[in-house]
Amino acid sequence: MGKLNLIKQLIAKKRPKFKHVGGGSIIKTGVFFGAQRISFGENVYLGPDSYWYGHGKITIGNNVIIGPRSTIWSVNHNYDSEVSLPYDEIDFHKEVIIHDHVWIGVNVNVSPGVTIGEGAIVAMGSVITKDVEPLAIVGGNPAKVLKYRNKEKYEKIKNSKNFHYLERKKNGIKKIVK
Repeated sequence: MGKLNLIKQLIAKKRPKFKHVGGGSIIKTGVFFGAQRISFGENVYLGPDSYWYGHGKITIGNNVIIGPRSTIWSVNHNYDSEVSLPYDEIDFHKEVIIHDHVWIGVNVNVSPGVTIGEGAIVAMGSVITKDVEPLAIVGGNPAKVLKYRNKEKYEKIKNSKNFHYLERKKNGIKKIVK
């Protein structure tokens, strides 16, 4: 009976109260500390089982897709303490910013203070410890630039109507397998 009650409590648990969730956004399950400092733009998809610490602020742009099991942290501990090991009670808040049209794969970890530029792609399993330039495709631990998206093609698609995958999917596109 104890397990059943726990399951009922978890199901009944209210959704986190995020600072902002834009229209068309789909936010799946996860653990969100400091949700009131996490903002999502329009047409954001956040996959299930996310684990985010938003006390330092997390800002997600428009038309962003983030795969399952992402970890985003916006706070660091003070390891250079004069009084305590391995760190003390001082927290350093460092905002994480993910710009428009970014695709982040499954199992990606993003460190405090990182900015991911517009149109960037982050490969699955990557650990992002430094800023990612716009249109960069990065991967690894720590993530490194693998190549860049074609800027001309990117801008052409971005300036067309109904270009975002989530919007197109809502309008009935079918997935193509090659």
